Amino acid sequence: MQLPDYSGRGVEGITNADAMNNAKIQEEHFQKQMNAIIARKREEKAEQARANAKVEKYLNAMPDGIDTSKLPAKYKPSVQDWAKNKQLEFAGLAQQAAEFESAGDFTNSIAIKGRMTEIENSFRNIDNQLAQFKSYKDNFLEDSQNGLVSNSVNTTKRNLLSSVYTDELNMTFSDDGAITFLNEEGGYLDFNDIPDYTVKNNKGASEILNMNEAVYRSGKMSPSTQRLYRMKLQNITKSRDEVLSLATDDFITEGGLGILDDDLLYNEERTDELRNMVVDTYMNMFNETAKTSIKKSSRRSGGGSRSGTQSERKYQAKMDNILKGLGSIGVDNARELDVYTKGVVDIIDGKPSIWYGEYPVELDDMDAYDVYEVLKREGVPDNMIPSVESIDSMMNGNVEEEKPKKIDAKALIKKHSPKPTN
Repeated sequence: MQLPDYSGRGVEGITNADAMNNAKIQEEHFQKQMNAIIARKREEKAEQARANAKVEKYLNAMPDGIDTSKLPAKYKPSVQDWAKNKQLEFAGLAQQAAEFESAGDFTNSIAIKGRMTEIENSFRNIDNQLAQFKSYKDNFLEDSQNGLVSNSVNTTKRNLLSSVYTDELNMTFSDDGAITFLNEEGGYLDFNDIPDYTVKNNKGASEILNMNEAVYRSGKMSPSTQRLYRMKLQNITKSRDEVLSLATDDFITEGGLGILDDDLLYNEERTDELRNMVVDTYMNMFNETAKTSIKKSSRRSGGGSRSGTQSERKYQAKMDNILKGLGSIGVDNARELDVYTKGVVDIIDGKPSIWYGEYPVELDDMDAYDVYEVLKREGVPDNMIPSVESIDSMMNGNVEEEKPKKIDAKALIKKHSPKPTN
């Protein structure tokens, strides 16, 4: 935000009273800017509440057990008129086709039958769109009632969806059976242009809260844990909707992450930038949580000390680098992993893998077994590799340390053996 310069720099002979007055003006200008932002956000909240109230009113007016697969009464007359006209046209064309065939005029008969086929297709089209409309409507009303529509759905889109799915708009049908919605002002919306909406990413938020709780209990954010947590965050922010929800919904604090840059939120070309901001923000939250936990722990027991032999520290650094590279795979970037691994990284059709000799470790659906197998093949000593159970716990939000456990050999053999060929 660029503020006017009221400081009086460069003006000779300025008095203390003038300086104080200029500072007051500058503070008032800044406050006006902030008040405008706050007022805009309040108005958006009010619009959201009005849209939700419209949906709630519609739901309350429904009789218990209503079958929404049936067309709402408001739209039945127009559908019936459209169908009746098409049926009359079809019957007339069928009679004409029969007459032309009797007269041996197959050219006109074929042309008429072509129009009859178009009418049949228009019935299929309208039936398909009405079925989709029913499904979209049921989902939106249920999500609205359960508070699952994300705050990232702006007020304009939310109002439009509320109007469409509470039967506020009129419905018309084209010659080929396409649905169009009309409002009283003459505006229209084709069925295929009904906008989608974002549902709250409750699953991703739950995983973030679990990870944060685990960090608080352990008081640790080692480099290995940070790599695994960043990998986890990348996995739960793959889609744009998942990113938007974690950026805007009230999972941690009211207002989400407090992003005021609407272009960053709604410009699809900046999705990667928004994703990076969301991941970095939650990683910062984990680090702050660890610091808070460490401070509490140090007040009770004092500090710690560095441990481990030079060889152990070397392999610990290697594990950290490999985990960092595995984390980068989540955003389709194999370059960092390729630097640290002694295998050959390959990405075919978006599916990454590391080749160690004849057989690869496939990473397109990475789990704890894959991470364990990569560390094993990289030469990390068995006594330093976390167990599969420990890796899985860290990937799923539990960072408490475990002693290495022996891996289930049968499971590894089954998972990484080459597939039988016919």
